[in-house]
Amino acid sequence: MNKLSELGIFVGNLADQVPRADFYPYDVNVSLYADGASKLRFVYVPPGTSLGATSDRFSVPVGAYIVKTFYFPRDARDSTRGRQLIETRFLVKRADGYLVSTYLWNADQTDAVASGGNVNVPVSWIDEDGVEHDDHFHVPGTSQCQSCHADRALGLRTRQLAGSTAATQGELERLVSEGVLDRLPEITESLVDPFGDGSIDQRARSYLDADCSHCHGEGGSAAGTHVFWDLEHTGPQELPLCRSTPSVGGADRVIVPGDPQNSAFLTRMRSNDPFLRMPRGPTHVPDGKGIAVLSDWVLSMTPGGCE
Repeated sequence: MNKLSELGIFVGNLADQVPRADFYPYDVNVSLYADGASKLRFVYVPPGTSLGATSDRFSVPVGAYIVKTFYFPRDARDSTRGRQLIETRFLVKRADGYLVSTYLWNADQTDAVASGGNVNVPVSWIDEDGVEHDDHFHVPGTSQCQSCHADRALGLRTRQLAGSTAATQGELERLVSEGVLDRLPEITESLVDPFGDGSIDQRARSYLDADCSHCHGEGGSAAGTHVFWDLEHTGPQELPLCRSTPSVGGADRVIVPGDPQNSAFLTRMRSNDPFLRMPRGPTHVPDGKGIAVLSDWVLSMTPGGCE
């Protein structure tokens, strides 16, 4: 289908993003940073099927749709001013992996048209601090999707849906009651709001898991570096403290305890150079709030040990 409206997924005014009855909205504990964009998420499972709950990543049945719409509020302080919808992405589970597609919203916000991506969309918005932004949002090419997803649904995980933030309270129970999820999973670890009230260790590790571990995790595209940023590998005994790494802006250790300025992973996150910046991907604006949390985390570590 060339237009989003032709898919029949949303009812009424398309921009209101009200799904038909068999597409279920959901949210996650920690959203992947995307240059400040907000997201609306929906999932569909074919009749007679359901997501398979595990203590970690859910299994997804063939024929399932995972839908995500990216948008910016006109003014994050005043929801009555509306929002600018940018793109609606699809992952459709097939027997041999996921089919990916994206639809770009028109200026009138009446419909979205199928696109191969790799385009910049101008955006103007005011954030929650009253700062005005005039920039662009880069819609990645659909051929790039697998570099992060690697045939995985990144947000459909127990740690992302376990109700540890206000956005996901009762989420698992609701999905089970609606037949989308087969059962309540065992909850071993869940992500907390990086900008909430948890300990600095919990908040930093949750940010890293959500924003970095899809590549820097077991099975990810950066697994060969053996620098892992998921919850499982960021406990005190497994951090890459003082680990040598190619110099970036003079920083040549992944983490220097107590010294965020000389910790290379943070130097990469602060960089405007797309060949150095982390996380890899379509973002081009460093995440100041995330960098602040991770800097406080490194500052909280006992200094010393690197030579």
